Amino acid sequence: MIITLEASAEERRSAKAPHELFTVNTVIVHLFFSLAMIKLFNMGMNLAIGSSIALSFFIIVYTFFRTKKSKQDDPYLVYLHWQLSLNRYKLLIGAYVFYFLVNSLSLVITTDAPASMDGSNIMDSILSLLGVVPLFFAVLISVVLGSGSMFNAGRGEVDEKLSQKYPQ
Repeated sequence: MIITLEASAEERRSAKAPHELFTVNTVIVHLFFSLAMIKLFNMGMNLAIGSSIALSFFIIVYTFFRTKKSKQDDPYLVYLHWQLSLNRYKLLIGAYVFYFLVNSLSLVITTDAPASMDGSNIMDSILSLLGVVPLFFAVLISVVLGSGSMFNAGRGEVDEKLSQKYPQ
């Protein structure tokens, strides 16, 4: 159930900031940055995605520390939205772990394909795509969640369960 907290226009605008950062991280960093690395710099897909994950990790760390600071310094609505944004990164982190686990399988899986068929290259491609698909869906889901949260923040709304989990 969604509850509305008393908040000024400035507080509601500040509460949108963590979701804007979250959306920038999911859209710009994961979609556009990795695509630009592949197309403009002719990087391999794994290297480009790894670079975008590394950049995203720095944004997640910033969000973690900003949430801790927000708990002490900001109004309750703003803090709750920083906390919500931080909680939403769990989905992406899970997708990162899955991506790295699947891609690391290429270190232990060997193929008996002749050199002319380049079996290891085929296996790397299959594992790469297998790791990217859940990551792509996690990014898409995150974009939808982030924009919905941005709308709620602009109206001064939070989920009642979130406010109970993180009391004032």
